[in-house]
Amino acid sequence: MRRSHGVFKGCHPRDSLLCVDPEPAARPPGLIGAVDNVLRLLRLFEDREVLRVNQVSREMGLSRSTVHRMLTTLGHHRFVVQDEHSRGYRAGPALVDIGLAVVQNMDVRARAYQALVRLRDETGETVHLATLRGSEVLYVEGVESAQVVKTGARVGWTFPAHTTAAGKAMLAQLTEDELTARYAGATLSAPTERSITSLGALRAELAEVRRRGYAVNDGENEKDVCGVAVAVKDRQGRTRAAVVVTGPRSRADQEWIDRVSRSTLRVGADLTDAIV
Repeated sequence: MRRSHGVFKGCHPRDSLLCVDPEPAARPPGLIGAVDNVLRLLRLFEDREVLRVNQVSREMGLSRSTVHRMLTTLGHHRFVVQDEHSRGYRAGPALVDIGLAVVQNMDVRARAYQALVRLRDETGETVHLATLRGSEVLYVEGVESAQVVKTGARVGWTFPAHTTAAGKAMLAQLTEDELTARYAGATLSAPTERSITSLGALRAELAEVRRRGYAVNDGENEKDVCGVAVAVKDRQGRTRAAVVVTGPRSRADQEWIDRVSRSTLRVGADLTDAIV
């Protein structure tokens, strides 16, 4: 279990993933010069559509050969493309895709919050929105239960996807090749004695998730926590996140799972209809 940091001063914790540092920090010691130069070059696209080698060379104080190598490298990774007529460089599809993904994730999070509150009030349990990153899940939003005995908020925490309801809900949407690629040669960690420890067992569990429409975590990541999760898609059918309800295993019997899953499926469907 890991928790990521990076909340800027003056930001509300719930907005931490969206906050922008209002004042650039002084250049710290230990910067990697080549990486710093590439990132400075990419920032030049903020206020211009086309960049030319001579122009970048002057503005950054670098030799033309250095700038050319930087742009060639960025072009190889599709962060820039060269116009065959003007020979200038424009933002490439990789850079555009990353920007769009960030904006879309902000949109998902913004649209999800009120739905999470509604689901928390309906179930009486702690609710999160999670995204899939490789073979891990990141909890990006959360609303905590008002009950005395409850699971706490985990916003900003990452967990192995195969040990969580949210992770299994999203993994179940992958193709077999995509799943294999994420777990190729990997040993499945086992935070508790109830965790799935083999890819074969994970495949069987994901088939069951697809059959019933929701995923369950029965003490597989934290031994005293149970969770129910549903994948959230956009209108194009792409999986964007998962909504998960968690509660103490002491009250998470089958009746609890049945009741919570009905509410979670309904909220997941509402979010899917709302996300472009």
